[in-house]
Amino acid sequence: MAFIPLIGTGDGTFQVPQMDAITRALTTISYAHHEIHGGRSFSAHFDSTTASSDDDVSAIGFKTANTSRWLHVTFQATASSPAEAFILEGPTYVASKGNHGTPYNRNRNSGNLPSIISLGDDAPVAVTVNLFTTFIEAEWNLATIAAGTMIEHMVLAGGEGPKAVGGVGRGAQEWILKPNTVYIFAIQNIGAAANLHEISIDWYEHTNKTP
Repeated sequence: MAFIPLIGTGDGTFQVPQMDAITRALTTISYAHHEIHGGRSFSAHFDSTTASSDDDVSAIGFKTANTSRWLHVTFQATASSPAEAFILEGPTYVASKGNHGTPYNRNRNSGNLPSIISLGDDAPVAVTVNLFTTFIEAEWNLATIAAGTMIEHMVLAGGEGPKAVGGVGRGAQEWILKPNTVYIFAIQNIGAAANLHEISIDWYEHTNKTP
């Protein structure tokens, strides 16, 4: 009797994997791509041109929710003049000193919202779920962001970018963030020159399955 292989997903729905109609090759996508399709992938962007001052900072900040939904984050930074980019985990700060920013769902047909929490806003002075906070130099100084753990740092050569902090592939870039923790993604000038800072953060939100 010939052996007939059992083909399926192995779960309760037992769906048959789809193959390419011409080559019969199994068609797959990455898990991060899958999360875009599922409406759980989000993007945040902020750009700011600094004064001709050394150490001027532009940044995005937010607090992760106190849930089991973890953020899998990648960070890209670009500067028109020399600068450095870094990620701070768990810094201290004075709230309500930046401005709110709206993240976008990368599946534009999905109504899902991200779980991030803003760090406050100049007007109104409110902490808001589903938004992030942006800082230019003046707001950064008022917020007195300090300490924390610098979990990533790199130098940006002027006129180059975007730079993928951590590496060129998602596996080398990705950070899985802690819940209920403040994170800051920042660019800081190296030298006294007007500088266009551009910060892009992409993430998907995933709840770990019980083994």
